[in-house]
Amino acid sequence: MTLRFKFVLPINLILLLVLGASLVWEWRRLEATGLAVLRTRLDEEARFIQAAYRKFGITPRFAEFLGAFCHATDTLASPEHQVAVVDESGEAVASAAVHARRPMDAARLADLGEGFWVLREGGDSYLVRVATDGERRVVVAESTRTLDAQVRANLWNHAGWYLGSGVLLFIAINLIMRRAVLRPIRRLYRAARLIEQGKLGTQVEIDFDGDDELGALSRRFNAMSRTLAEEAEANRREMETARRVQSHLLPPSEFRLGCLEVAGRCLQAGPVGGDIYDVQPLPGDRVGVLVADLSGHNVAAALHTAMVRAIVWREAEQANSPGEVLARLNERLCRDLPEEHFVTAFFAWFDFRSGRLHYANAGHPSAYLRSPMGCLSELETTSPLLGILPEVTHDCAVAEVESGSWLLAYTDGLTETQGAQGKQWGTVEMTELLRSSGQTAPSQVVDQVLERAAVFRNGQSQQDDITIMLAKYVPR
Repeated sequence: MTLRFKFVLPINLILLLVLGASLVWEWRRLEATGLAVLRTRLDEEARFIQAAYRKFGITPRFAEFLGAFCHATDTLASPEHQVAVVDESGEAVASAAVHARRPMDAARLADLGEGFWVLREGGDSYLVRVATDGERRVVVAESTRTLDAQVRANLWNHAGWYLGSGVLLFIAINLIMRRAVLRPIRRLYRAARLIEQGKLGTQVEIDFDGDDELGALSRRFNAMSRTLAEEAEANRREMETARRVQSHLLPPSEFRLGCLEVAGRCLQAGPVGGDIYDVQPLPGDRVGVLVADLSGHNVAAALHTAMVRAIVWREAEQANSPGEVLARLNERLCRDLPEEHFVTAFFAWFDFRSGRLHYANAGHPSAYLRSPMGCLSELETTSPLLGILPEVTHDCAVAEVESGSWLLAYTDGLTETQGAQGKQWGTVEMTELLRSSGQTAPSQVVDQVLERAAVFRNGQSQQDDITIMLAKYVPR
Protein backbone atom coordinates (compact mmCIF):
# COMPACT_ATOMS: atom_id res chain seq x y z
CA MET A 1 0.00 0.00 0.00
CA THR A 2 1.42 3.38 -1.02
CA LEU A 3 1.91 6.31 1.31
CA ARG A 4 -0.93 8.17 -0.40
CA PHE A 5 -3.42 5.49 0.65
CA LYS A 6 -1.92 5.03 4.12
CA PHE A 7 -1.55 8.70 4.99
CA VAL A 8 -3.31 11.16 2.66
CA LEU A 9 -6.47 9.14 2.06
CA PRO A 10 -7.30 8.80 5.79
CA ILE A 11 -6.86 12.57 6.22
CA ASN A 12 -9.23 13.21 3.33
CA LEU A 13 -11.73 10.74 4.79
CA ILE A 14 -11.52 12.47 8.17
CA LEU A 15 -12.17 15.82 6.51
CA LEU A 16 -15.11 14.32 4.65
CA LEU A 17 -16.53 12.94 7.90
CA VAL A 18 -16.07 16.32 9.59
CA LEU A 19 -17.92 18.06 6.75
CA GLY A 20 -20.69 15.44 6.89
CA ALA A 21 -20.99 15.80 10.67
CA SER A 22 -21.09 19.60 10.29
CA LEU A 23 -23.95 19.32 7.80
CA VAL A 24 -25.89 17.00 10.13
CA TRP A 25 -25.29 19.36 13.02
CA GLU A 26 -26.43 22.35 10.93
CA TRP A 27 -29.52 20.42 9.86
CA ARG A 28 -30.40 19.64 13.47
CA ARG A 29 -29.74 23.24 14.48
CA LEU A 30 -31.95 24.68 11.74
CA GLU A 31 -34.70 22.19 12.56
CA ALA A 32 -34.51 22.91 16.29
CA THR A 33 -34.52 26.66 15.69
CA GLY A 34 -37.53 26.45 13.38
CA LEU A 35 -39.43 24.27 15.84
CA ALA A 36 -38.63 26.67 18.68
CA VAL A 37 -39.99 29.60 16.67
CA LEU A 38 -43.07 27.58 15.72
CA ARG A 39 -43.66 26.58 19.38
CA THR A 40 -43.46 30.20 20.43
CA ARG A 41 -45.93 31.25 17.78
CA LEU A 42 -48.39 28.43 18.55
CA ASP A 43 -48.17 29.24 22.26
CA GLU A 44 -49.00 32.89 21.56
CA GLU A 45 -51.88 31.85 19.29
CA ALA A 46 -53.29 29.56 22.01
CA ARG A 47 -53.22 32.43 24.55
CA PHE A 48 -54.81 34.79 21.99
CA ILE A 49 -57.65 32.31 21.30
CA GLN A 50 -58.16 31.86 25.06
CA ALA A 51 -58.52 35.62 25.46
CA ALA A 52 -60.96 35.84 22.54
CA TYR A 53 -63.01 32.95 23.96
CA ARG A 54 -63.28 34.62 27.36
CA LYS A 55 -64.48 37.78 25.62
CA PHE A 56 -66.89 36.39 23.02
CA GLY A 57 -67.82 32.96 24.36
CA ILE A 58 -69.37 30.39 22.06
CA THR A 59 -70.99 32.80 19.68
CA PRO A 60 -71.15 33.19 15.89
CA ARG A 61 -68.73 36.05 16.26
CA PHE A 62 -66.21 33.76 17.96
CA ALA A 63 -66.61 31.19 15.17
CA GLU A 64 -66.07 33.96 12.62
CA PHE A 65 -63.04 35.03 14.54
CA LEU A 66 -61.60 31.50 14.50
CA GLY A 67 -62.13 31.21 10.73
CA ALA A 68 -60.47 34.55 10.12
CA PHE A 69 -57.70 33.68 12.52
CA CYS A 70 -57.11 30.36 10.85
CA HIS A 71 -57.24 31.90 7.36
CA ALA A 72 -54.48 34.33 8.31
CA THR A 73 -53.15 36.99 6.04
CA ASP A 74 -50.96 34.86 3.82
CA THR A 75 -52.37 31.48 2.89
CA LEU A 76 -48.87 30.19 2.10
CA ALA A 77 -47.65 31.01 5.58
CA SER A 78 -49.56 28.15 7.29
CA PRO A 79 -51.25 25.90 4.74
CA GLU A 80 -52.18 23.31 7.39
CA HIS A 81 -53.26 25.61 10.24
CA GLN A 82 -56.04 24.18 12.45
CA VAL A 83 -57.58 25.63 15.68
CA ALA A 84 -60.31 24.34 18.02
CA VAL A 85 -61.87 24.75 21.49
CA VAL A 86 -62.88 21.57 23.33
CA ASP A 87 -65.24 21.71 26.34
CA GLU A 88 -65.15 19.65 29.51
CA SER A 89 -67.18 16.87 27.89
CA GLY A 90 -64.54 16.33 25.22
CA GLU A 91 -66.51 17.80 22.33
CA ALA A 92 -65.21 20.50 20.00
CA VAL A 93 -67.48 23.51 20.58
CA ALA A 94 -65.63 25.63 18.01
CA SER A 95 -63.04 24.79 15.33
CA ALA A 96 -61.57 26.04 12.09
CA ALA A 97 -59.39 24.39 9.46
CA VAL A 98 -59.62 26.63 6.40
CA HIS A 99 -56.53 25.42 4.52
CA ALA A 100 -56.25 21.95 6.03
CA ARG A 101 -56.01 19.21 3.47
CA ARG A 102 -56.76 16.63 6.14
CA PRO A 103 -58.75 18.05 9.10
CA MET A 104 -57.70 16.44 12.37
CA ASP A 105 -59.89 15.25 15.27
CA ALA A 106 -59.74 18.11 17.76
CA ALA A 107 -61.07 15.99 20.65
CA ARG A 108 -58.34 13.40 20.11
CA LEU A 109 -55.72 16.11 20.07
CA ALA A 110 -57.13 17.63 23.28
CA ASP A 111 -56.77 14.26 25.01
CA LEU A 112 -53.01 14.50 24.53
CA GLY A 113 -52.92 16.91 27.47
CA GLU A 114 -51.20 20.17 28.22
CA GLY A 115 -48.04 20.86 26.20
CA PHE A 116 -46.54 20.53 22.74
CA TRP A 117 -46.82 17.37 20.68
CA VAL A 118 -45.45 16.22 17.33
CA LEU A 119 -47.76 13.95 15.32
CA ARG A 120 -47.61 12.33 11.92
CA GLU A 121 -50.82 12.15 9.87
CA GLY A 122 -50.96 10.86 6.31
CA GLY A 123 -47.26 11.32 5.69
CA ASP A 124 -47.21 14.89 7.10
CA SER A 125 -45.78 16.03 10.40
CA TYR A 126 -47.72 18.39 12.71
CA LEU A 127 -46.81 20.42 15.77
CA VAL A 128 -49.74 20.53 18.22
CA ARG A 129 -50.20 22.93 21.16
CA VAL A 130 -52.76 22.01 23.79
CA ALA A 131 -53.48 24.79 26.31
CA THR A 132 -55.88 24.27 29.25
CA ASP A 133 -58.24 27.09 30.29
CA GLY A 134 -60.29 25.82 33.19
CA GLU A 135 -62.40 22.95 31.97
CA ARG A 136 -61.89 23.93 28.36
CA ARG A 137 -58.88 23.20 26.19
CA VAL A 138 -57.55 25.16 23.24
CA VAL A 139 -55.96 23.15 20.45
CA VAL A 140 -53.67 24.76 17.85
CA ALA A 141 -52.06 22.51 15.20
CA GLU A 142 -49.88 23.42 12.25
CA SER A 143 -48.07 21.33 9.63
CA THR A 144 -44.29 21.45 9.65
CA ARG A 145 -44.09 21.06 5.86
CA THR A 146 -43.25 24.70 5.42
CA LEU A 147 -40.69 24.48 8.22
CA ASP A 148 -39.15 21.38 6.66
CA ALA A 149 -39.00 23.10 3.28
CA GLN A 150 -37.24 26.09 4.83
CA VAL A 151 -34.82 23.80 6.67
CA ARG A 152 -34.03 21.94 3.44
CA ALA A 153 -33.55 25.19 1.54
CA ASN A 154 -31.22 26.56 4.20
CA LEU A 155 -29.46 23.20 4.41
CA TRP A 156 -28.83 23.15 0.66
CA ASN A 157 -27.53 26.68 0.91
CA HIS A 158 -25.16 25.69 3.72
CA ALA A 159 -24.23 22.48 1.89
CA GLY A 160 -23.15 24.55 -1.09
CA TRP A 161 -20.93 26.67 1.09
CA TYR A 162 -19.63 23.63 2.96
CA LEU A 163 -18.96 21.78 -0.28
CA GLY A 164 -17.13 24.70 -1.81
CA SER A 165 -15.08 25.20 1.36
CA GLY A 166 -14.45 21.45 1.59
CA VAL A 167 -13.23 21.23 -1.99
CA LEU A 168 -10.89 24.16 -1.43
CA LEU A 169 -9.72 22.57 1.83
CA PHE A 170 -9.16 19.20 0.12
CA ILE A 171 -7.14 20.82 -2.65
CA ALA A 172 -5.08 22.86 -0.20
CA ILE A 173 -4.33 19.89 2.06
CA ASN A 174 -3.46 17.59 -0.84
CA LEU A 175 -1.20 20.20 -2.42
CA ILE A 176 0.54 20.83 0.88
CA MET A 177 0.88 17.10 1.59
CA ARG A 178 2.15 16.43 -1.91
CA ARG A 179 4.71 19.21 -1.84
CA ALA A 180 5.80 18.99 1.78
CA VAL A 181 5.61 15.23 2.42
CA LEU A 182 4.88 12.97 -0.53
CA ARG A 183 7.27 14.50 -3.07
CA PRO A 184 10.34 14.43 -0.75
CA ILE A 185 9.50 10.88 0.34
CA ARG A 186 9.13 9.78 -3.30
CA ARG A 187 12.52 11.29 -4.07
CA LEU A 188 14.06 9.43 -1.14
CA TYR A 189 12.36 6.21 -2.24
CA ARG A 190 13.59 6.50 -5.85
CA ALA A 191 17.11 7.33 -4.66
CA ALA A 192 17.09 4.35 -2.28
CA ARG A 193 15.98 2.08 -5.13
CA LEU A 194 18.82 3.37 -7.31
CA ILE A 195 21.33 2.69 -4.54
CA GLU A 196 19.83 -0.77 -4.13
CA GLN A 197 20.46 -1.30 -7.86
CA GLY A 198 24.12 -0.42 -7.34
CA LYS A 199 24.07 3.27 -8.37
CA LEU A 200 25.96 4.52 -5.34
CA GLY A 201 26.33 8.27 -4.94
CA THR A 202 22.76 9.00 -6.06
CA GLN A 203 21.66 12.38 -4.68
CA VAL A 204 18.21 13.56 -3.60
CA GLU A 205 17.06 16.98 -4.80
CA ILE A 206 16.30 19.23 -1.81
CA ASP A 207 13.88 22.16 -2.01
CA PHE A 208 15.23 25.57 -1.09
CA ASP A 209 12.95 25.69 1.96
CA GLY A 210 13.84 22.16 3.03
CA ASP A 211 14.67 23.10 6.62
CA ASP A 212 12.25 20.62 8.17
CA GLU A 213 12.86 17.01 9.24
CA LEU A 214 12.47 15.70 5.67
CA GLY A 215 15.00 18.23 4.42
CA ALA A 216 17.45 17.18 7.14
CA LEU A 217 16.79 13.52 6.29
CA SER A 218 17.47 14.22 2.59
CA ARG A 219 20.78 15.91 3.44
CA ARG A 220 21.77 12.99 5.66
CA PHE A 221 20.79 10.61 2.86
CA ASN A 222 22.94 12.51 0.34
CA ALA A 223 25.89 12.47 2.72
CA MET A 224 25.43 8.74 3.31
CA SER A 225 25.18 8.11 -0.44
CA ARG A 226 28.39 10.04 -1.12
CA THR A 227 30.17 8.14 1.67
CA LEU A 228 29.01 4.81 0.28
CA ALA A 229 30.16 5.80 -3.21
CA GLU A 230 33.58 6.89 -1.91
CA GLU A 231 34.00 3.72 0.14
CA ALA A 232 32.88 1.58 -2.78
CA GLU A 233 35.37 3.31 -5.07
CA ALA A 234 38.15 2.84 -2.50
CA ASN A 235 37.20 -0.83 -2.13
CA ARG A 236 37.12 -1.19 -5.91
CA ARG A 237 40.62 0.25 -6.21
CA GLU A 238 41.88 -2.01 -3.42
CA MET A 239 40.20 -5.02 -5.00
CA GLU A 240 41.69 -4.15 -8.38
CA THR A 241 45.12 -3.90 -6.77
CA ALA A 242 44.59 -7.28 -5.09
CA ARG A 243 43.44 -8.76 -8.39
CA ARG A 244 46.56 -7.52 -10.18
CA VAL A 245 48.81 -8.79 -7.39
CA GLN A 246 47.11 -12.20 -7.44
CA SER A 247 47.29 -12.39 -11.22
CA HIS A 248 51.06 -11.85 -11.00
CA LEU A 249 51.29 -14.95 -8.81
CA LEU A 250 49.89 -17.11 -11.63
CA PRO A 251 52.11 -18.44 -14.42
CA PRO A 252 51.34 -17.73 -18.10
CA SER A 253 48.34 -19.51 -19.55
CA GLU A 254 50.68 -21.74 -21.62
CA PHE A 255 54.45 -22.18 -21.44
CA ARG A 256 57.23 -24.81 -21.49
CA LEU A 257 59.41 -25.52 -18.49
CA GLY A 258 62.07 -28.16 -18.86
CA CYS A 259 60.42 -31.33 -20.11
CA LEU A 260 56.89 -30.06 -19.45
CA GLU A 261 54.42 -28.30 -21.74
CA VAL A 262 52.00 -26.60 -19.36
CA ALA A 263 48.64 -24.92 -19.91
CA GLY A 264 46.41 -23.60 -17.13
CA ARG A 265 43.53 -21.25 -16.38
CA CYS A 266 42.33 -19.75 -13.12
CA LEU A 267 38.83 -18.22 -13.35
CA GLN A 268 37.90 -16.48 -10.12
CA ALA A 269 34.22 -16.14 -9.19
CA GLY A 270 34.94 -12.56 -8.10
CA PRO A 271 37.71 -10.01 -8.52
CA VAL A 272 39.92 -12.18 -6.32
CA GLY A 273 39.58 -15.74 -5.12
CA GLY A 274 41.07 -18.64 -3.23
CA ASP A 275 42.35 -20.78 -6.15
CA ILE A 276 45.91 -20.87 -7.29
CA TYR A 277 48.15 -23.03 -9.51
CA ASP A 278 51.85 -22.73 -10.23
CA VAL A 279 54.75 -24.61 -11.82
CA GLN A 280 58.33 -24.00 -10.69
CA PRO A 281 61.74 -25.63 -11.31
CA LEU A 282 63.30 -27.35 -8.29
CA PRO A 283 66.87 -28.48 -7.52
CA GLY A 284 67.91 -31.93 -8.68
CA ASP A 285 66.41 -31.75 -12.19
CA ARG A 286 62.84 -31.56 -10.90
CA VAL A 287 59.77 -29.45 -11.76
CA GLY A 288 57.11 -28.89 -9.12
CA VAL A 289 53.37 -28.56 -9.81
CA LEU A 290 50.95 -26.95 -7.31
CA VAL A 291 47.15 -26.62 -7.45
CA ALA A 292 45.48 -25.37 -4.25
CA ASP A 293 42.01 -24.21 -3.20
CA LEU A 294 41.49 -22.02 -0.12
CA SER A 295 38.05 -21.57 1.39
CA GLY A 296 36.53 -18.16 0.65
CA HIS A 297 36.47 -15.78 -2.31
CA ASN A 298 37.63 -12.53 -0.71
CA VAL A 299 40.83 -10.55 -0.23
CA ALA A 300 41.79 -12.67 2.79
CA ALA A 301 41.64 -15.81 0.67
CA ALA A 302 43.75 -14.12 -2.00
CA LEU A 303 46.38 -13.14 0.60
CA HIS A 304 46.46 -16.69 1.92
CA THR A 305 47.07 -18.05 -1.58
CA ALA A 306 50.24 -15.96 -1.72
CA MET A 307 51.28 -17.37 1.67
CA VAL A 308 50.60 -20.95 0.53
CA ARG A 309 52.54 -20.45 -2.67
CA ALA A 310 55.55 -18.98 -0.86
CA ILE A 311 55.66 -21.71 1.81
CA VAL A 312 55.34 -24.56 -0.73
CA TRP A 313 58.21 -23.42 -2.95
CA ARG A 314 60.44 -22.60 0.01
CA GLU A 315 59.93 -26.00 1.63
CA ALA A 316 60.07 -27.90 -1.67
CA GLU A 317 63.71 -26.92 -2.22
CA GLN A 318 64.82 -28.97 0.81
CA ALA A 319 62.04 -31.51 1.39
CA ASN A 320 62.44 -35.16 0.53
CA SER A 321 58.87 -35.66 -0.70
CA PRO A 322 55.71 -33.71 -1.59
CA GLY A 323 54.08 -35.17 1.55
CA GLU A 324 56.76 -33.50 3.68
CA VAL A 325 56.07 -30.17 1.94
CA LEU A 326 52.35 -30.40 2.70
CA ALA A 327 53.07 -31.42 6.31
CA ARG A 328 55.12 -28.26 6.89
CA LEU A 329 52.47 -26.20 5.10
CA ASN A 330 49.81 -27.68 7.36
CA GLU A 331 51.73 -26.71 10.50
CA ARG A 332 51.98 -23.12 9.34
CA LEU A 333 48.33 -22.95 8.27
CA CYS A 334 47.09 -24.37 11.58
CA ARG A 335 48.94 -21.54 13.29
CA ASP A 336 48.11 -18.62 10.97
CA LEU A 337 44.88 -19.52 9.17
CA PRO A 338 41.66 -18.17 10.75
CA GLU A 339 39.29 -20.66 12.36
CA GLU A 340 36.83 -22.52 10.14
CA HIS A 341 39.08 -21.94 7.12
CA PHE A 342 40.95 -24.71 5.37
CA VAL A 343 42.98 -25.53 2.28
CA THR A 344 42.96 -28.41 -0.17
CA ALA A 345 46.10 -28.89 -2.26
CA PHE A 346 47.67 -31.15 -4.87
CA PHE A 347 51.44 -30.91 -4.97
CA ALA A 348 53.75 -33.04 -7.12
CA TRP A 349 57.07 -32.94 -8.83
CA PHE A 350 58.39 -34.55 -11.95
CA ASP A 351 61.77 -36.20 -11.46
CA PHE A 352 63.26 -36.14 -14.93
CA ARG A 353 66.20 -38.35 -13.96
CA SER A 354 64.06 -41.25 -12.77
CA GLY A 355 61.03 -40.58 -14.99
CA ARG A 356 58.71 -40.63 -12.01
CA LEU A 357 55.99 -38.40 -10.61
CA HIS A 358 56.00 -37.92 -6.84
CA TYR A 359 52.73 -36.45 -5.56
CA ALA A 360 50.67 -35.75 -2.44
CA ASN A 361 46.97 -34.86 -2.30
CA ALA A 362 45.58 -33.16 0.83
CA GLY A 363 41.78 -33.39 0.55
CA HIS A 364 41.90 -32.14 -3.04
CA PRO A 365 39.93 -33.58 -6.00
CA SER A 366 41.77 -36.50 -7.56
CA ALA A 367 44.22 -35.63 -10.31
CA TYR A 368 44.50 -37.76 -13.47
CA LEU A 369 47.57 -39.18 -15.21
CA ARG A 370 47.08 -40.09 -18.86
CA SER A 371 49.48 -42.49 -20.56
CA PRO A 372 50.59 -41.97 -24.18
CA MET A 373 48.12 -44.73 -25.17
CA GLY A 374 45.17 -42.84 -23.62
CA CYS A 375 44.79 -44.84 -20.40
CA LEU A 376 43.77 -42.76 -17.36
CA SER A 377 45.04 -43.31 -13.83
CA GLU A 378 43.34 -41.56 -10.92
CA LEU A 379 45.77 -40.06 -8.41
CA GLU A 380 43.68 -40.27 -5.28
CA THR A 381 43.83 -38.38 -1.99
CA THR A 382 46.78 -39.25 0.28
CA SER A 383 46.02 -37.06 3.35
CA PRO A 384 43.24 -34.90 4.89
CA LEU A 385 42.59 -31.17 4.58
CA LEU A 386 45.22 -28.62 5.51
CA GLY A 387 44.82 -26.08 8.33
CA ILE A 388 42.52 -28.19 10.51
CA LEU A 389 44.65 -30.65 12.53
CA PRO A 390 48.31 -29.79 13.19
CA GLU A 391 49.65 -33.30 13.87
CA VAL A 392 48.59 -35.30 10.83
CA THR A 393 50.77 -37.57 8.70
CA HIS A 394 50.89 -36.50 5.07
CA ASP A 395 51.83 -39.41 2.87
CA CYS A 396 52.87 -39.26 -0.76
CA ALA A 397 52.78 -41.62 -3.71
CA VAL A 398 54.87 -42.28 -6.84
CA ALA A 399 53.72 -42.93 -10.40
CA GLU A 400 55.78 -43.89 -13.45
CA VAL A 401 55.56 -41.43 -16.37
CA GLU A 402 56.45 -41.99 -20.00
CA SER A 403 57.19 -39.55 -22.76
CA GLY A 404 53.87 -38.11 -23.89
CA SER A 405 52.12 -38.60 -20.54
CA TRP A 406 49.65 -35.96 -19.33
CA LEU A 407 48.93 -34.71 -15.80
CA LEU A 408 45.54 -33.06 -15.14
CA ALA A 409 44.87 -31.24 -11.86
CA TYR A 410 41.90 -29.00 -11.09
CA THR A 411 39.79 -27.56 -8.27
CA ASP A 412 36.28 -28.64 -7.26
CA GLY A 413 34.78 -25.45 -8.76
CA LEU A 414 35.15 -27.10 -12.20
CA THR A 415 33.45 -30.43 -11.51
CA GLU A 416 30.82 -28.85 -9.23
CA THR A 417 29.69 -26.41 -11.91
CA GLN A 418 25.90 -26.35 -11.68
CA GLY A 419 23.57 -26.56 -14.63
CA ALA A 420 19.81 -26.80 -14.90
CA GLN A 421 17.98 -27.84 -11.72
CA GLY A 422 21.21 -27.74 -9.69
CA LYS A 423 22.82 -30.74 -11.42
CA GLN A 424 26.65 -30.85 -11.24
CA TRP A 425 28.88 -31.30 -14.26
CA GLY A 426 31.09 -33.99 -12.72
CA THR A 427 34.23 -35.57 -14.21
CA VAL A 428 32.86 -37.78 -17.00
CA GLU A 429 33.00 -35.32 -19.85
CA MET A 430 36.31 -33.86 -18.67
CA THR A 431 38.03 -37.25 -18.53
CA GLU A 432 36.64 -38.18 -21.94
CA LEU A 433 38.16 -35.04 -23.42
CA LEU A 434 41.49 -35.88 -21.77
CA ARG A 435 41.38 -39.50 -22.95
CA SER A 436 40.63 -38.51 -26.56
CA SER A 437 43.01 -35.54 -26.72
CA GLY A 438 45.60 -37.39 -28.85
CA GLN A 439 48.20 -34.96 -30.16
CA THR A 440 46.12 -31.87 -29.27
CA ALA A 441 48.06 -29.09 -27.58
CA PRO A 442 47.47 -28.79 -23.80
CA SER A 443 46.09 -25.25 -24.14
CA GLN A 444 43.43 -26.44 -26.62
CA VAL A 445 42.37 -29.26 -24.29
CA VAL A 446 42.06 -26.79 -21.40
CA ASP A 447 39.97 -24.44 -23.55
CA GLN A 448 37.70 -27.32 -24.61
CA VAL A 449 37.12 -28.38 -21.00
CA LEU A 450 36.23 -24.83 -19.91
CA GLU A 451 33.99 -24.36 -22.93
CA ARG A 452 32.05 -27.57 -22.18
CA ALA A 453 31.66 -26.51 -18.55
CA ALA A 454 30.34 -23.09 -19.65
CA VAL A 455 27.83 -24.74 -21.99
CA PHE A 456 26.67 -26.96 -19.14
CA ARG A 457 26.26 -23.88 -16.91
CA ASN A 458 23.92 -22.45 -19.59
CA GLY A 459 24.47 -18.77 -18.84
CA GLN A 460 24.23 -19.05 -15.06
CA SER A 461 26.72 -17.10 -12.98
CA GLN A 462 29.86 -18.85 -11.79
CA GLN A 463 29.42 -19.83 -8.13
CA ASP A 464 32.98 -20.94 -7.29
CA ASP A 465 36.53 -20.35 -8.46
CA ILE A 466 37.56 -22.66 -11.32
CA THR A 467 41.16 -23.74 -11.86
CA ILE A 468 42.53 -26.31 -14.28
CA MET A 469 46.16 -27.18 -15.05
CA LEU A 470 47.37 -29.64 -17.72
CA ALA A 471 51.04 -30.64 -18.04
CA LYS A 472 52.42 -32.81 -20.85
CA TYR A 473 55.67 -34.68 -20.17
CA VAL A 474 57.96 -34.46 -23.21
CA PRO A 475 61.61 -35.27 -22.34
CA ARG A 476 64.29 -33.64 -24.45
